[in-house]
Amino acid sequence: MEVDNCRICNKKLIKIIDLGKMALVNDFKIKGANKKYKISLCFCSKCKHVQIPNLLNPKILFQKYIWETGVSITNNKIVLDLIRKLKKLNLNKNSKILDIASNDGVLLKLFKEKAGCITLGVDPAKNLAKKANENGHKTIAKFFDFGLSQKIKKKFGCFDFITARNVIAHVLKPNQVFKGASHLLNTNGIFIVEVPHLLNIIKDNQYDNIYHEHIGFHSLKSLIDLAKRNNLKAFKVEIIDSQGGSLRCFFKKNSNVNLKIHNSIKKILNFETKNKLFNVKYLKNYKYKILNHKKDFLNFLLKLKQKGKNISVYGASGRGQSLLQICKISNKIINFAYDKSKLKQNRKTPGTYITVKDPNKIEQRNIDYLIILSWNLKNEIINQEKQFRNDGGKFIVPFPKPKILA
Repeated sequence: MEVDNCRICNKKLIKIIDLGKMALVNDFKIKGANKKYKISLCFCSKCKHVQIPNLLNPKILFQKYIWETGVSITNNKIVLDLIRKLKKLNLNKNSKILDIASNDGVLLKLFKEKAGCITLGVDPAKNLAKKANENGHKTIAKFFDFGLSQKIKKKFGCFDFITARNVIAHVLKPNQVFKGASHLLNTNGIFIVEVPHLLNIIKDNQYDNIYHEHIGFHSLKSLIDLAKRNNLKAFKVEIIDSQGGSLRCFFKKNSNVNLKIHNSIKKILNFETKNKLFNVKYLKNYKYKILNHKKDFLNFLLKLKQKGKNISVYGASGRGQSLLQICKISNKIINFAYDKSKLKQNRKTPGTYITVKDPNKIEQRNIDYLIILSWNLKNEIINQEKQFRNDGGKFIVPFPKPKILA
């Protein structure tokens, strides 16, 4: 289904670029071809929120999910950093935590271990919710919205902290998530939202973020727009080193009339405006940044192939599968893909049909270049694969420009 109206304010959309058709980035198959779906990028004519208009049934995308949060050491460090910050905001063993899109339960696990909290998770992926429950982390296998929040409140009461990390971009109706969170917060409760920052996506040309699971691309302004519509107020925001640069925004209920607003809110809103995030011409011109990088990246790899070099990729993440498909980089150019996720190994990458292998096999292959598709985890991957570099292998990062790391 292709819509014409903004997911936040319901006003008309303006197209930035049509990217043709793409396979779902988590549709790793053992054999057979992937079904492909139209995808394009737009922005709202009124609020300037950047989004895709090509909406699929969320059950197709999320009820069986193969990205596991706990696979990444870097992600665990980000959660630990959040716990430290929340302890300064009175997080303690009596605190009740709700994690929206709790995945495999890693955040719930760490909050229990490090702060002794009472936890509850919500995630639509039945396979991951089952795993979390088996590990002792109570998880409801449903999509979170206002209706579910009413049922949760009747059974579990209100919460001191509600987290929504890397999920707001994925939902068709983000107002429902904000409304549900507002309904479940205690009087002084805090809602914490983390999203990849639109500023970095455009400035650093991170168009690998564009795929069917990512419906919205958020600025601080767009988060505040959602909060205002749902009885919430942003009181602090941080820039965090996640997903290529993310926002971590803190909200409380509007009923907190004496709420002190941190100067970070004004500072980042001004910075977004200064960087033209809401300028129509600037948003429309993003198309040409994407097209130029796409051409440059493909030519960069073709020149290496012409020299007889063997190229593989590391990271079977969603963004990596988006990049390969948009740039038309398939198994004709790439030998293998490597990823730690057992759920992806020995399957084919969606739309490009590259076999995914266990990273333990890297040393057994004759690889000249390894493209880090999960480039936001670059340091973790390079440290993990030191032997590959010691043996003469070289890493390539695709953004902001294709580059061989020295």
